[in-house]
Amino acid sequence: MTDVEVRGLAGLVRGFRGRRCLVIGDVMLDVFERGRATRLAPDAPVPVITEVSETSSPGGAANVAANLAALGAGVTLLTTIGDDAAGVELLKKLDEIGVDTADVLRLPGRATVVKKRLVADGATLARVDSGDKEPLMGAAERKFAERAAALTEDAEVVVVSDYSGGVLTQWVADALGATGHGCMVLDSKKPLRLRWRDLAAATPNHLEAQEALDLPLRQDPGRVDAGAVAEALRREIGATAVAVTLAEAGAIVADEASAVLIEGRRVADPDVNGAGDTFLAAFALALGGGSVPSVAARLGVEAATLAVARPGTAPVSLRELLQRLPEESSGSDSESLEKDLERVRRSGGKVVFTNGCFDLLHRGHLFLLREARKLGDILVVGLNSDGSARRVKGPGRPVTLEADRAELLRALPCVDHVVVFDEDTPEALIQRVKPDLHVKGGDHAGGHLIEESVVEDIGGEVVVLPLLPGRSASATIEHIKSIDTPVKPTAGARS
Repeated sequence: MTDVEVRGLAGLVRGFRGRRCLVIGDVMLDVFERGRATRLAPDAPVPVITEVSETSSPGGAANVAANLAALGAGVTLLTTIGDDAAGVELLKKLDEIGVDTADVLRLPGRATVVKKRLVADGATLARVDSGDKEPLMGAAERKFAERAAALTEDAEVVVVSDYSGGVLTQWVADALGATGHGCMVLDSKKPLRLRWRDLAAATPNHLEAQEALDLPLRQDPGRVDAGAVAEALRREIGATAVAVTLAEAGAIVADEASAVLIEGRRVADPDVNGAGDTFLAAFALALGGGSVPSVAARLGVEAATLAVARPGTAPVSLRELLQRLPEESSGSDSESLEKDLERVRRSGGKVVFTNGCFDLLHRGHLFLLREARKLGDILVVGLNSDGSARRVKGPGRPVTLEADRAELLRALPCVDHVVVFDEDTPEALIQRVKPDLHVKGGDHAGGHLIEESVVEDIGGEVVVLPLLPGRSASATIEHIKSIDTPVKPTAGARS
């Protein structure tokens, strides 16, 4: 991959923020019991596990949703769970990371699927599966199919995650196919189990692809003609593209034109749990941003490489993925902004703008930015340059330099773009961005904004949000200045 290609990927990743995603499929709760194995049991040839600790995380389609949310997307999950403790725990974990679970169906009498792994010193010794996987039937199946079709209307990306856990039936597949959605991606343990229509892509691993085509299973992807397999599966499933993942070898992407190998990266002691879901999330978001399948797969491979380098099932964040990619030049960032603004307006969404110095980024800033992002589909932040901040705030400001302030803001999932301006007011930038909403903090309530007339001229609206009390960069700076003597350590403390 050339440096120019990678810089383009960074711009594509920034576009993940706020992309509306619908995940439909089978969920489970992944439970890991980890401990130490120091000796064999005297009564059986098995290790004795001590110091056991238990953790749990969303699995299956829930892990796909978690990965999409970690990459900055707005995610709605449609699935079924049991009315049990495992289901409650799964919903709690999803709610904590911002996945919308309002459409999850809780079915009395159905047990949530749980996969429990016993791990000693990094090695998995056993897995215990429990829960119900019977297919939905009757009224429950019809209700689920109707809701699935309805939810696609507001989704830019639809991800179908099929673990043969009973949620996805032919009725549901037909309902989704009838929507004609332009970006529907299938990840299935058995890609040809159901008939699909108008799929943008499918993402099986090489074993799933071989099995679907009734080929002799070869564990080593290097011994498989992956290009031929991907193309054959693409024709069988009727998808525009198929990306077959090849473990550390990367992925092969077949579309109507050709088959392209995306090389992977070797990782020491990889843990592959959930890596396919991480690949899927980055791949689907890139497709949703207009990327060609081969470029989307490059991002999927980069994200999956990060995932396998850590133990257990853990999503990869937007910031982690960006850190693997060189920063774009200012020109490409400007081009990315214009493309994102055009995309949002074309889909009928709202552009939100706010501005400030954001010196010594604090919780009050975070509150304002998060609330501003909730008001629309893209948040553009105008940032006063060092010179502008100095003229507005006075000598000695800003405390944090322009490049650092911009980078900190860009690292926030709620911020889609940061644009530095050198003028004393953001009027020229507002004319360029043409926001639907111009957001300011509560300290401007009741006062007249210099840029208010510009906002009105472009047909926008000024929105004033409340501030968190006691949160101020100026107050923080004055407090630091007032500390002119070192604090003495308390008794027993180490220097």
